[in-house]
Amino acid sequence: MILEAAIGDAYGAGFEFQELDYIIKNNDLTKYHKHGMYTEIYKRYTDDTQMAIAITELLLEEENWNEIKVADKFVEVFHRDKRRGYSDRVYNALDASTNGAAFLKNINNGSNGNGSAMRAYSIGLIKDVNQLLEFCEIQAKTSHNTAEGISCAKRIALAVHFYKYKLGDQTSLIEFINETLKEKEIYKVTSPIDMHGYFTTQAVIKIVSEANSMQDCLKIGIDYGGDTDTVAALCMAILSQKESCEKILPQFLYDDLENGTYGKDFLIGLDHKLAAKFQ
Repeated sequence: MILEAAIGDAYGAGFEFQELDYIIKNNDLTKYHKHGMYTEIYKRYTDDTQMAIAITELLLEEENWNEIKVADKFVEVFHRDKRRGYSDRVYNALDASTNGAAFLKNINNGSNGNGSAMRAYSIGLIKDVNQLLEFCEIQAKTSHNTAEGISCAKRIALAVHFYKYKLGDQTSLIEFINETLKEKEIYKVTSPIDMHGYFTTQAVIKIVSEANSMQDCLKIGIDYGGDTDTVAALCMAILSQKESCEKILPQFLYDDLENGTYGKDFLIGLDHKLAAKFQ
């Protein structure tokens, strides 16, 4: 799950907010592309995966969560491996903080962006739905303490949960999310896909609900444009749990992905730990 999300993140970063003509010309799944703003993001994952790593480590280490514990983990993971891709709001707050308490003081947590959703997918492995929803809300409040920030995190975690625990015989993904969250959303894709939580999760849920191939989904999700790295990362994470989905991706995506201290092998290790905990 984490590896697939990182691949989507790193590949999608090369197309983030690029012109649609550029995307259509270059999104052929043959090589990684450099990020339009940060040249150092090349064959490397961004803040999306780094924050998901923080959530995953906390999930593996802690049974009881609160905002301080979540924020502590965000600060720890950021400072051990600083990388770009964060909004200035979050990057500057993390950079100025030595612990979670400081981060919670430094951050403006009134955002409706998709940051709380982009990191929430591993929470979906929790079998108890009430605990899943509680953890989503706790982590969202650290940086996205808004109705949209909280609900969009829950949608992503619930999508993983739906496919992990094979609930498709009982209902559809969208029906499951609407019933659980007491919503009546009609999911659709608006291109280019906006980085606000509502539009990102609308698109991602719609795309994965119809997908039967990770490779096709990766291309399709990026072709819509907009916040391509987040969309690709979330789609890959969710589809890694979808049984009726072909999970073959081009080999270069694995071979060329970064493999430093917190690169490919580290991500594979996290996936093994998640698999052991959530059998």
